[in-house]
Amino acid sequence: MTDSVLHAARSRPQQEADSDDTLSLSSLAPVLATLYAINLRDVNEALLSLFQAPEQFADRMQHWWEKQVAETQDVLSGAEDARFSAPEWNKDDMYGELKARYLYFCRSVDTLLDTLGGEGDEGLPRLKFFSRQLLSALSPANYLFTNPEALARIADTDGENLRDGLARFTDDLRHSDGVLNIRQVSRNAFIPGVHLAATPGAVVFRNDLCELIQYTPLTETVNKTPLLIVPPLINKYYILDLREKNSMVRWLLEQGHAVFMLSWRNPDASLRETGFDRYVLDGVVNAVNVIEGITGCGQINAAGYCLGGTLLACTVAYYAARRMKKKIRSATYFTTLLDFSTPGEVGAYIDPALVSVISEQNTRRGYMDGRMMNVTFNSLRENSLYWNYYTSHYLLGKPARDFDLLFWSSDSINVTAACWQDIVQEFYLHNRLIQPRGFKVGGVYIDLSRIDIPGYFVSACDDHIALWQGTYQGARHLKGDTTFVLGGAGHVAGIINPPAGMKYGYRVNDTLPDDAGTWLSTAKEHPGSWWPHWHQWLKSKEKGEPVAAYAVGNETWPVLAEAPGDYVRATV
Repeated sequence: MTDSVLHAARSRPQQEADSDDTLSLSSLAPVLATLYAINLRDVNEALLSLFQAPEQFADRMQHWWEKQVAETQDVLSGAEDARFSAPEWNKDDMYGELKARYLYFCRSVDTLLDTLGGEGDEGLPRLKFFSRQLLSALSPANYLFTNPEALARIADTDGENLRDGLARFTDDLRHSDGVLNIRQVSRNAFIPGVHLAATPGAVVFRNDLCELIQYTPLTETVNKTPLLIVPPLINKYYILDLREKNSMVRWLLEQGHAVFMLSWRNPDASLRETGFDRYVLDGVVNAVNVIEGITGCGQINAAGYCLGGTLLACTVAYYAARRMKKKIRSATYFTTLLDFSTPGEVGAYIDPALVSVISEQNTRRGYMDGRMMNVTFNSLRENSLYWNYYTSHYLLGKPARDFDLLFWSSDSINVTAACWQDIVQEFYLHNRLIQPRGFKVGGVYIDLSRIDIPGYFVSACDDHIALWQGTYQGARHLKGDTTFVLGGAGHVAGIINPPAGMKYGYRVNDTLPDDAGTWLSTAKEHPGSWWPHWHQWLKSKEKGEPVAAYAVGNETWPVLAEAPGDYVRATV
Protein backbone atom coordinates (compact mmCIF):
# COMPACT_ATOMS: atom_id res chain seq x y z
CA MET A 1 0.00 0.00 0.00
CA THR A 2 2.74 2.46 0.95
CA ASP A 3 4.66 1.73 -2.24
CA SER A 4 1.55 2.39 -4.33
CA VAL A 5 1.00 5.76 -2.63
CA LEU A 6 4.64 6.72 -3.24
CA HIS A 7 4.33 5.71 -6.89
CA ALA A 8 1.14 7.71 -7.29
CA ALA A 9 2.78 10.76 -5.73
CA ARG A 10 5.77 10.58 -8.06
CA SER A 11 3.69 9.96 -11.18
CA ARG A 12 1.01 12.57 -10.49
CA PRO A 13 0.84 15.11 -13.36
CA GLN A 14 2.68 18.30 -12.50
CA GLN A 15 0.60 21.49 -12.45
CA GLU A 16 1.83 24.44 -14.42
CA ALA A 17 3.16 27.33 -12.35
CA ASP A 18 0.81 30.26 -11.84
CA SER A 19 1.44 33.43 -13.79
CA ASP A 20 3.22 34.96 -10.78
CA ASP A 21 5.47 31.87 -10.61
CA THR A 22 3.97 30.80 -7.29
CA LEU A 23 3.15 27.14 -6.67
CA SER A 24 -0.53 26.55 -6.10
CA LEU A 25 -1.84 24.33 -3.34
CA SER A 26 -2.71 21.68 -5.92
CA SER A 27 0.91 21.49 -7.03
CA LEU A 28 1.86 20.66 -3.44
CA ALA A 29 -0.35 17.57 -3.54
CA PRO A 30 2.53 15.25 -4.61
CA VAL A 31 4.66 16.55 -1.71
CA LEU A 32 1.86 16.07 0.82
CA ALA A 33 0.99 12.63 -0.57
CA THR A 34 4.63 11.59 -0.33
CA LEU A 35 4.90 12.84 3.26
CA TYR A 36 1.77 10.86 4.13
CA ALA A 37 3.19 7.72 2.52
CA ILE A 38 6.53 8.13 4.29
CA ASN A 39 4.85 8.44 7.69
CA LEU A 40 2.56 5.48 6.96
CA ARG A 41 5.61 3.43 6.04
CA ASP A 42 7.39 4.44 9.25
CA VAL A 43 4.37 3.43 11.36
CA ASN A 44 4.11 0.09 9.57
CA GLU A 45 7.78 -0.63 10.10
CA ALA A 46 7.58 0.32 13.78
CA LEU A 47 4.57 -1.94 14.35
CA LEU A 48 6.21 -4.77 12.45
CA SER A 49 9.33 -4.42 14.57
CA LEU A 50 7.21 -4.50 17.72
CA PHE A 51 5.21 -7.63 16.83
CA GLN A 52 8.26 -9.48 15.57
CA ALA A 53 9.62 -9.35 19.12
CA PRO A 54 6.62 -10.31 21.29
CA GLU A 55 8.86 -11.15 24.23
CA GLN A 56 9.76 -7.47 24.45
CA PHE A 57 6.19 -6.26 24.08
CA ALA A 58 5.25 -6.65 27.75
CA ASP A 59 8.40 -4.86 28.91
CA ARG A 60 7.76 -1.99 26.52
CA MET A 61 4.14 -1.62 27.60
CA GLN A 62 5.17 -1.67 31.26
CA HIS A 63 7.64 1.08 30.52
CA TRP A 64 4.92 3.05 28.73
CA TRP A 65 2.50 2.82 31.66
CA GLU A 66 5.19 3.94 34.09
CA LYS A 67 5.91 6.93 31.87
CA GLN A 68 2.20 7.81 31.79
CA VAL A 69 2.11 8.07 35.57
CA ALA A 70 5.18 10.32 35.56
CA GLU A 71 3.82 12.50 32.75
CA THR A 72 0.46 12.87 34.52
CA GLN A 73 2.16 14.08 37.69
CA ASP A 74 4.33 16.45 35.63
CA VAL A 75 1.34 18.05 33.88
CA LEU A 76 -0.75 18.29 37.05
CA SER A 77 2.15 19.84 38.94
CA GLY A 78 1.98 22.86 36.63
CA ALA A 79 5.02 22.30 34.40
CA GLU A 80 4.82 25.26 32.01
CA ASP A 81 4.98 25.60 28.27
CA ALA A 82 5.69 28.99 26.65
CA ARG A 83 2.55 28.65 24.52
CA PHE A 84 0.44 28.74 27.68
CA SER A 85 2.36 31.30 29.72
CA ALA A 86 -0.33 34.02 29.58
CA PRO A 87 -2.27 34.31 32.88
CA GLU A 88 -5.59 33.79 31.06
CA TRP A 89 -4.77 30.09 30.73
CA ASN A 90 -4.93 29.70 34.51
CA LYS A 91 -7.81 32.04 35.37
CA ASP A 92 -10.48 29.61 34.22
CA ASP A 93 -10.62 25.95 35.17
CA MET A 94 -11.89 25.01 31.70
CA TYR A 95 -8.84 26.45 29.92
CA GLY A 96 -6.45 25.08 32.52
CA GLU A 97 -7.94 21.64 32.04
CA LEU A 98 -7.78 22.01 28.25
CA LYS A 99 -4.10 22.94 28.45
CA ALA A 100 -3.30 20.04 30.79
CA ARG A 101 -5.16 17.49 28.67
CA TYR A 102 -3.41 18.67 25.53
CA LEU A 103 0.06 18.52 27.08
CA TYR A 104 -0.67 15.10 28.53
CA PHE A 105 -1.80 13.81 25.15
CA CYS A 106 1.35 15.15 23.44
CA ARG A 107 3.61 13.46 25.95
CA SER A 108 1.66 10.23 25.77
CA VAL A 109 2.07 10.09 22.01
CA ASP A 110 5.78 10.77 22.30
CA THR A 111 6.16 8.00 24.88
CA LEU A 112 4.08 5.62 22.77
CA LEU A 113 6.34 6.22 19.76
CA ASP A 114 9.37 5.48 21.91
CA THR A 115 7.66 2.25 22.90
CA LEU A 116 7.01 1.30 19.27
CA GLY A 117 10.52 2.02 18.08
CA GLY A 118 13.21 -0.57 18.56
CA GLU A 119 16.95 -0.09 18.80
CA GLY A 120 18.37 1.12 15.49
CA ASP A 121 14.94 2.02 14.08
CA GLU A 122 15.91 4.60 11.43
CA GLY A 123 12.33 5.70 10.81
CA LEU A 124 11.53 6.54 14.44
CA PRO A 125 13.15 10.04 14.56
CA ARG A 126 11.29 11.01 11.38
CA LEU A 127 8.00 9.59 12.71
CA LYS A 128 8.45 11.50 15.97
CA PHE A 129 9.30 14.70 14.10
CA PHE A 130 6.21 14.69 11.90
CA SER A 131 4.00 13.56 14.80
CA ARG A 132 5.29 16.55 16.73
CA GLN A 133 4.46 18.83 13.79
CA LEU A 134 0.87 17.59 13.80
CA LEU A 135 0.48 17.88 17.56
CA SER A 136 1.96 21.39 17.55
CA ALA A 137 -0.53 22.43 14.87
CA LEU A 138 -3.38 21.06 17.02
CA SER A 139 -2.45 23.13 20.07
CA PRO A 140 -5.50 24.93 21.55
CA ALA A 141 -3.40 28.09 21.55
CA ASN A 142 -3.62 28.16 17.74
CA TYR A 143 -7.42 28.42 17.58
CA LEU A 144 -9.48 31.48 18.37
CA PHE A 145 -12.22 29.88 20.48
CA THR A 146 -9.83 27.73 22.54
CA ASN A 147 -7.33 30.53 23.23
CA PRO A 148 -8.48 32.57 26.27
CA GLU A 149 -5.80 35.19 25.67
CA ALA A 150 -7.16 35.88 22.17
CA LEU A 151 -10.73 36.06 23.45
CA ALA A 152 -9.70 38.49 26.17
CA ARG A 153 -7.93 40.64 23.61
CA ILE A 154 -11.09 40.79 21.49
CA ALA A 155 -12.88 42.29 24.48
CA ASP A 156 -10.03 44.71 25.22
CA THR A 157 -9.70 45.98 21.63
CA ASP A 158 -13.32 45.73 20.50
CA GLY A 159 -12.20 43.19 17.91
CA GLU A 160 -9.47 45.38 16.38
CA ASN A 161 -6.98 42.56 16.96
CA LEU A 162 -8.91 40.34 14.53
CA ARG A 163 -9.02 43.02 11.88
CA ASP A 164 -5.27 43.63 12.17
CA GLY A 165 -4.58 39.89 12.27
CA LEU A 166 -6.66 39.23 9.16
CA ALA A 167 -4.78 41.97 7.29
CA ARG A 168 -1.44 40.41 8.22
CA PHE A 169 -2.67 36.93 7.36
CA THR A 170 -3.85 38.08 3.92
CA ASP A 171 -0.55 39.83 3.23
CA ASP A 172 1.51 36.81 4.33
CA LEU A 173 -0.64 34.47 2.27
CA ARG A 174 -0.12 36.63 -0.81
CA HIS A 175 3.65 36.44 -0.33
CA SER A 176 3.75 32.70 0.38
CA ASP A 177 4.63 29.70 -1.77
CA GLY A 178 1.88 27.14 -1.28
CA VAL A 179 2.52 26.81 2.47
CA LEU A 180 1.81 29.84 4.67
CA ASN A 181 5.06 31.73 5.21
CA ILE A 182 4.56 33.84 8.34
CA ARG A 183 6.54 37.05 8.14
CA GLN A 184 8.19 37.44 11.55
CA VAL A 185 9.14 41.09 11.03
CA SER A 186 7.47 43.87 9.06
CA ARG A 187 8.62 43.98 5.44
CA ASN A 188 9.54 47.64 5.86
CA ALA A 189 11.26 47.37 9.22
CA PHE A 190 14.77 47.60 7.74
CA ILE A 191 16.31 48.60 4.42
CA PRO A 192 19.60 46.95 3.36
CA GLY A 193 22.15 49.66 2.79
CA VAL A 194 20.42 51.99 5.25
CA HIS A 195 19.65 50.17 8.49
CA LEU A 196 21.47 46.90 7.73
CA ALA A 197 24.41 46.03 5.46
CA ALA A 198 25.52 49.65 5.81
CA THR A 199 29.26 49.23 6.39
CA PRO A 200 30.99 51.37 3.70
CA GLY A 201 32.47 49.50 0.76
CA ALA A 202 32.10 48.91 -2.95
CA VAL A 203 31.29 46.17 -5.43
CA VAL A 204 34.49 45.40 -7.35
CA PHE A 205 33.33 42.34 -9.29
CA ARG A 206 30.02 41.05 -10.62
CA ASN A 207 28.88 38.12 -12.73
CA ASP A 208 25.52 36.40 -13.15
CA LEU A 209 25.97 34.52 -9.86
CA CYS A 210 27.55 36.89 -7.36
CA GLU A 211 28.96 40.28 -6.48
CA LEU A 212 32.21 40.80 -4.59
CA ILE A 213 32.25 43.62 -2.04
CA GLN A 214 35.50 45.17 -0.82
CA TYR A 215 34.99 47.09 2.41
CA THR A 216 36.53 50.47 3.09
CA PRO A 217 39.31 50.06 5.69
CA LEU A 218 38.77 51.60 9.12
CA THR A 219 42.46 51.53 10.10
CA GLU A 220 45.52 53.11 8.47
CA THR A 221 47.30 49.77 8.34
CA VAL A 222 45.84 46.30 7.82
CA ASN A 223 46.96 42.72 8.09
CA LYS A 224 48.80 41.91 4.89
CA THR A 225 46.69 38.83 4.20
CA PRO A 226 43.18 39.87 3.14
CA LEU A 227 40.10 38.02 4.40
CA LEU A 228 37.32 36.73 2.15
CA ILE A 229 33.98 35.78 3.72
CA VAL A 230 31.74 33.32 1.87
CA PRO A 231 28.14 33.54 3.14
CA PRO A 232 25.56 30.76 2.81
CA LEU A 233 24.26 30.49 -0.74
CA ILE A 234 20.72 30.02 0.57
CA ASN A 235 20.74 33.33 2.49
CA LYS A 236 21.72 36.95 2.00
CA TYR A 237 25.17 37.92 3.17
CA TYR A 238 24.23 40.70 5.58
CA ILE A 239 23.76 38.35 8.51
CA LEU A 240 27.48 39.13 8.90
CA ASP A 241 26.89 42.88 8.51
CA LEU A 242 23.76 43.75 10.47
CA ARG A 243 23.66 46.95 12.47
CA GLU A 244 26.85 48.64 13.61
CA LYS A 245 26.69 47.12 17.10
CA ASN A 246 26.54 43.51 15.88
CA SER A 247 28.28 43.64 12.50
CA MET A 248 31.08 41.07 12.26
CA VAL A 249 32.36 42.89 9.18
CA ARG A 250 32.75 46.19 11.01
CA TRP A 251 34.40 44.50 14.00
CA LEU A 252 36.92 42.77 11.73
CA LEU A 253 37.70 46.06 9.99
CA GLU A 254 38.28 47.68 13.38
CA GLN A 255 40.78 44.91 14.21
CA GLY A 256 42.76 45.73 11.08
CA HIS A 257 41.54 43.08 8.64
CA ALA A 258 41.11 43.82 4.94
CA VAL A 259 37.64 42.33 4.40
CA PHE A 260 35.95 41.14 1.22
CA MET A 261 32.46 39.61 1.06
CA LEU A 262 30.58 37.61 -1.56
CA SER A 263 26.94 38.52 -2.16
CA TRP A 264 24.93 35.83 -3.96
CA ARG A 265 22.36 36.63 -6.60
CA ASN A 266 18.77 35.58 -5.96
CA PRO A 267 18.52 33.07 -8.84
CA ASP A 268 15.66 32.77 -11.29
CA ALA A 269 14.86 30.10 -13.88
CA SER A 270 17.69 31.25 -16.15
CA LEU A 271 20.19 29.69 -13.70
CA ARG A 272 18.40 26.35 -13.40
CA GLU A 273 21.48 24.39 -14.60
CA THR A 274 23.88 26.14 -12.21
CA GLY A 275 25.12 23.45 -9.84
CA PHE A 276 27.10 23.60 -6.62
CA ASP A 277 30.40 23.36 -8.49
CA ARG A 278 29.61 26.56 -10.41
CA TYR A 279 29.23 28.38 -7.09
CA VAL A 280 32.74 27.17 -6.29
CA LEU A 281 34.28 28.18 -9.62
CA ASP A 282 32.27 31.25 -10.63
CA GLY A 283 31.90 32.41 -7.05
CA VAL A 284 34.74 31.60 -4.65
CA VAL A 285 37.53 30.93 -7.16
CA ASN A 286 36.72 34.12 -9.08
CA ALA A 287 36.64 36.10 -5.84
CA VAL A 288 40.07 34.80 -4.81
CA ASN A 289 41.52 35.84 -8.18
CA VAL A 290 40.00 39.34 -7.95
CA ILE A 291 41.33 39.85 -4.42
CA GLU A 292 44.78 38.83 -5.58
CA GLY A 293 44.50 41.33 -8.45
CA ILE A 294 43.50 44.17 -6.11
CA THR A 295 45.86 43.55 -3.18
CA GLY A 296 48.78 41.89 -4.93
CA CYS A 297 48.72 39.12 -2.28
CA GLY A 298 49.25 35.61 -3.54
CA GLN A 299 47.34 34.14 -0.59
CA ILE A 300 44.24 35.05 1.37
CA ASN A 301 42.49 33.93 4.52
CA ALA A 302 38.92 32.77 3.95
CA ALA A 303 35.88 32.10 6.12
CA GLY A 304 32.63 30.43 5.16
CA TYR A 305 29.31 30.35 7.00
CA CYS A 306 27.18 27.16 6.91
CA LEU A 307 26.97 26.08 3.25
CA GLY A 308 29.40 28.90 2.51
CA GLY A 309 31.91 26.89 4.53
CA THR A 310 31.08 23.83 2.46
CA LEU A 311 31.79 25.89 -0.66
CA LEU A 312 35.08 27.04 0.86
CA ALA A 313 36.21 23.49 1.66
CA CYS A 314 35.36 22.40 -1.88
CA THR A 315 37.39 25.32 -3.24
CA VAL A 316 40.48 24.37 -1.23
CA ALA A 317 40.03 20.73 -2.27
CA TYR A 318 39.66 21.83 -5.90
CA TYR A 319 43.00 23.67 -5.76
CA ALA A 320 44.57 20.52 -4.34
CA ALA A 321 42.98 18.28 -6.98
CA ARG A 322 44.31 20.53 -9.76
CA ARG A 323 47.71 20.73 -8.04
CA MET A 324 47.47 24.51 -8.04
CA LYS A 325 49.35 26.79 -5.68
CA LYS A 326 47.74 27.30 -2.28
CA LYS A 327 45.86 30.53 -2.81
CA ILE A 328 44.06 30.17 0.52
CA ARG A 329 46.39 30.29 3.52
CA SER A 330 43.83 29.42 6.20
CA ALA A 331 40.16 28.47 6.19
CA THR A 332 37.56 29.18 8.86
CA TYR A 333 34.26 27.30 8.93
CA PHE A 334 31.24 28.72 10.78
CA THR A 335 28.67 26.00 11.62
CA THR A 336 29.74 24.04 8.55
CA LEU A 337 28.84 20.48 7.65
CA LEU A 338 31.31 18.52 5.53
CA ASP A 339 30.23 15.10 6.77
CA PHE A 340 26.43 15.01 6.36
CA SER A 341 25.85 11.73 8.20
CA THR A 342 24.49 13.61 11.24
CA PRO A 343 22.02 16.09 9.75
CA GLY A 344 19.84 16.56 12.83
CA GLU A 345 16.11 17.14 12.39
CA VAL A 346 16.65 18.39 8.83
CA GLY A 347 17.12 14.69 8.13
CA ALA A 348 13.36 14.20 8.50
CA TYR A 349 12.99 15.76 5.07
CA ILE A 350 15.84 13.80 3.51
CA ASP A 351 13.93 10.82 2.18
CA PRO A 352 14.56 9.58 -1.40
CA ALA A 353 10.86 9.67 -2.34
CA LEU A 354 10.34 13.20 -1.00
CA VAL A 355 13.58 14.44 -2.54
CA SER A 356 12.49 13.01 -5.90
CA VAL A 357 9.11 14.77 -5.84
CA ILE A 358 10.55 18.13 -4.81
CA SER A 359 13.33 17.82 -7.39
CA GLU A 360 10.74 17.35 -10.14
CA GLN A 361 8.98 20.54 -9.09
CA ASN A 362 12.25 22.46 -8.82
CA THR A 363 13.28 21.29 -12.28
CA ARG A 364 10.00 22.45 -13.74
CA ARG A 365 10.29 25.86 -12.11
CA GLY A 366 14.08 26.23 -12.32
CA TYR A 367 14.75 26.84 -8.62
CA MET A 368 13.76 25.97 -5.07
CA ASP A 369 11.69 28.84 -3.75
CA GLY A 370 13.29 30.54 -0.78
CA ARG A 371 9.94 31.01 0.96
CA MET A 372 9.40 27.26 1.06
CA MET A 373 12.88 26.75 2.51
CA ASN A 374 12.15 29.38 5.14
CA VAL A 375 9.04 27.50 6.29
CA THR A 376 11.02 24.24 6.29
CA PHE A 377 13.75 25.62 8.56
CA ASN A 378 11.20 27.30 10.84
CA SER A 379 9.45 23.95 11.22
CA LEU A 380 12.54 22.61 12.98
CA ARG A 381 11.54 24.87 15.90
CA GLU A 382 7.88 25.10 15.00
CA ASN A 383 6.49 26.45 18.26
CA SER A 384 8.98 29.28 18.71
CA LEU A 385 9.56 30.14 15.03
CA TYR A 386 6.17 29.45 13.44
CA TRP A 387 3.11 28.95 15.65
CA ASN A 388 4.27 31.60 18.10
CA TYR A 389 4.02 34.20 15.32
CA TYR A 390 0.78 32.68 14.04
CA THR A 391 -0.99 33.32 17.35
CA SER A 392 0.76 36.62 18.07
CA HIS A 393 0.21 38.21 14.65
CA TYR A 394 -3.13 36.73 13.56
CA LEU A 395 -5.12 35.89 16.72
CA LEU A 396 -3.77 38.52 19.10
CA GLY A 397 -3.18 41.13 16.40
CA LYS A 398 0.08 42.25 17.96
CA PRO A 399 2.55 44.20 15.79
CA ALA A 400 5.75 42.46 14.71
CA ARG A 401 8.97 43.29 16.53
CA ASP A 402 11.67 45.17 14.60
CA PHE A 403 14.41 42.59 15.15
CA ASP A 404 17.32 42.56 12.71
CA LEU A 405 18.08 38.82 12.96
CA LEU A 406 14.45 37.91 12.24
CA PHE A 407 14.30 40.38 9.35
CA TRP A 408 17.31 38.68 7.77
CA SER A 409 15.79 35.25 8.40
CA SER A 410 12.62 36.29 6.55
CA ASP A 411 14.54 37.88 3.67
CA SER A 412 14.97 34.61 1.77
CA ILE A 413 16.58 33.84 -1.59
CA ASN A 414 16.02 30.98 -4.00
CA VAL A 415 18.40 28.14 -4.79
CA THR A 416 18.92 26.93 -8.35
CA ALA A 417 17.34 23.58 -9.18
CA ALA A 418 20.71 21.99 -9.97
CA CYS A 419 22.39 23.33 -6.83
CA TRP A 420 19.52 22.19 -4.58
CA GLN A 421 19.80 18.76 -6.17
CA ASP A 422 23.55 18.62 -5.46
CA ILE A 423 23.13 19.67 -1.83
CA VAL A 424 20.23 17.38 -0.96
CA GLN A 425 20.92 14.39 -3.22
CA GLU A 426 24.71 14.28 -3.26
CA PHE A 427 25.54 15.66 0.19
CA TYR A 428 22.66 14.97 2.56
CA LEU A 429 21.26 11.80 1.00
CA HIS A 430 24.46 10.07 -0.17
CA ASN A 431 27.16 11.95 1.82
CA ARG A 432 29.45 11.99 -1.22
CA LEU A 433 31.49 14.98 -0.12
CA ILE A 434 33.61 12.92 2.28
CA GLN A 435 34.22 10.21 -0.33
CA PRO A 436 37.56 10.58 -2.18
CA ARG A 437 35.86 10.13 -5.57
CA GLY A 438 32.38 11.18 -4.59
CA PHE A 439 31.97 14.70 -5.99
CA LYS A 440 33.41 16.64 -8.92
CA VAL A 441 34.26 20.32 -9.21
CA GLY A 442 35.34 21.62 -12.60
CA GLY A 443 35.46 18.09 -14.00
CA VAL A 444 37.85 16.72 -11.36
CA TYR A 445 37.11 14.68 -8.26
CA ILE A 446 37.86 16.51 -5.03
CA ASP A 447 39.14 14.87 -1.85
CA LEU A 448 38.64 16.76 1.41
CA SER A 449 41.34 14.67 3.09
CA ARG A 450 43.89 16.47 0.91
CA ILE A 451 43.14 19.80 2.56
CA ASP A 452 46.29 20.49 4.53
CA ILE A 453 46.01 24.21 5.35
CA PRO A 454 45.21 25.45 8.88
CA GLY A 455 41.50 25.20 9.66
CA TYR A 456 39.35 26.84 12.32
CA PHE A 457 35.90 25.34 12.97
CA VAL A 458 33.40 27.15 15.17
CA SER A 459 30.01 25.66 15.96
CA ALA A 460 27.16 26.36 18.37
CA CYS A 461 26.04 23.95 21.09
CA ASP A 462 22.31 24.55 20.49
CA ASP A 463 22.49 24.62 16.69
CA HIS A 464 19.48 22.72 15.28
CA ILE A 465 20.46 23.16 11.61
CA ALA A 466 24.08 22.01 11.71
CA LEU A 467 24.51 19.87 14.82
CA TRP A 468 27.89 20.56 16.36
CA GLN A 469 28.60 16.83 16.63
CA GLY A 470 28.16 16.66 12.83
CA THR A 471 30.42 19.63 12.15
CA TYR A 472 33.00 18.04 14.44
CA GLN A 473 32.97 14.86 12.34
CA GLY A 474 33.62 16.96 9.24
CA ALA A 475 36.54 18.76 10.88
CA ARG A 476 38.28 15.45 11.43
CA HIS A 477 38.26 14.67 7.70
CA LEU A 478 40.78 17.43 6.98
CA LYS A 479 44.52 16.83 7.11
CA GLY A 480 45.69 20.30 8.14
CA ASP A 481 46.20 21.64 11.65
CA THR A 482 42.60 22.06 12.83
CA THR A 483 41.21 24.03 15.76
CA PHE A 484 37.65 23.31 16.88
CA VAL A 485 35.70 25.83 18.96
CA LEU A 486 32.23 25.33 20.42
CA GLY A 487 30.24 28.46 21.17
CA GLY A 488 26.92 28.88 22.92
CA ALA A 489 23.41 29.51 21.57
CA GLY A 490 22.21 28.45 18.12
CA HIS A 491 22.95 28.58 14.41
CA VAL A 492 22.74 32.38 14.16
CA ALA A 493 23.11 33.83 17.64
CA GLY A 494 26.08 31.57 18.31
CA ILE A 495 27.95 33.13 15.40
CA ILE A 496 26.69 36.72 15.56
CA ASN A 497 28.00 37.19 19.08
CA PRO A 498 29.94 40.49 19.33
CA PRO A 499 32.40 40.75 22.21
CA ALA A 500 30.71 43.79 23.75
CA GLY A 501 27.72 41.65 24.69
CA MET A 502 29.78 39.23 26.80
CA LYS A 503 27.31 36.43 25.98
CA TYR A 504 27.31 32.66 25.86
CA GLY A 505 31.01 31.77 26.21
CA TYR A 506 32.91 29.17 24.20
CA ARG A 507 34.96 26.00 24.64
CA VAL A 508 38.32 25.10 23.11
CA ASN A 509 40.48 22.01 23.20
CA ASP A 510 44.08 21.51 22.07
CA THR A 511 43.27 18.01 20.86
CA LEU A 512 40.85 16.59 18.29
CA PRO A 513 39.93 13.09 19.54
CA ASP A 514 37.81 10.67 17.52
CA ASP A 515 34.66 11.25 19.54
CA ALA A 516 32.89 14.60 19.92
CA GLY A 517 31.82 13.72 23.46
CA THR A 518 35.41 13.10 24.47
CA TRP A 519 36.39 16.47 22.99
CA LEU A 520 33.65 18.18 25.01
CA SER A 521 34.54 16.47 28.28
CA THR A 522 38.12 17.78 28.15
CA ALA A 523 37.48 21.19 26.54
CA LYS A 524 38.21 24.36 28.47
CA GLU A 525 35.42 26.91 28.84
CA HIS A 526 35.98 30.66 28.35
CA PRO A 527 33.58 33.56 28.95
CA GLY A 528 32.29 35.91 26.27
CA SER A 529 32.53 35.84 22.50
CA TRP A 530 34.79 33.59 20.44
CA TRP A 531 35.54 36.44 18.00
CA PRO A 532 38.72 37.64 19.79
CA HIS A 533 40.00 34.04 19.95
CA TRP A 534 39.50 33.72 16.19
CA HIS A 535 41.18 37.10 15.59
CA GLN A 536 44.25 35.95 17.51
CA TRP A 537 44.24 32.69 15.56
CA LEU A 538 44.22 34.62 12.28
CA LYS A 539 47.01 36.88 13.53
CA SER A 540 49.09 33.82 14.36
CA LYS A 541 48.96 32.80 10.68
CA GLU A 542 50.37 36.13 9.46
CA LYS A 543 53.88 36.01 8.02
CA GLY A 544 54.57 39.70 7.77
CA GLU A 545 54.02 43.09 9.36
CA PRO A 546 50.85 45.12 8.76
CA VAL A 547 50.81 47.13 5.53
CA ALA A 548 49.17 50.36 4.43
CA ALA A 549 45.45 49.84 3.94
CA TYR A 550 44.57 48.60 0.45
CA ALA A 551 42.75 50.97 -1.88
CA VAL A 552 39.23 49.91 -2.83
CA GLY A 553 39.38 48.55 -6.36
CA ASN A 554 41.95 49.41 -9.02
CA GLU A 555 42.20 49.97 -12.75
CA THR A 556 41.71 46.29 -13.53
CA TRP A 557 38.91 45.82 -11.02
CA PRO A 558 37.17 49.20 -10.79
CA VAL A 559 34.36 50.12 -8.45
CA LEU A 560 31.05 49.06 -10.01
CA ALA A 561 28.67 50.25 -7.30
CA GLU A 562 28.60 51.25 -3.66
CA ALA A 563 27.94 48.54 -1.08
CA PRO A 564 25.68 46.70 -0.49
CA GLY A 565 25.36 46.30 -4.25
CA ASP A 566 22.38 45.24 -6.35
CA TYR A 567 21.94 41.52 -5.67
CA VAL A 568 21.16 41.91 -1.97
CA ARG A 569 18.14 44.11 -2.77
CA ALA A 570 16.25 41.45 -4.76
CA THR A 571 13.39 39.76 -2.89
CA VAL A 572 11.25 36.66 -3.44
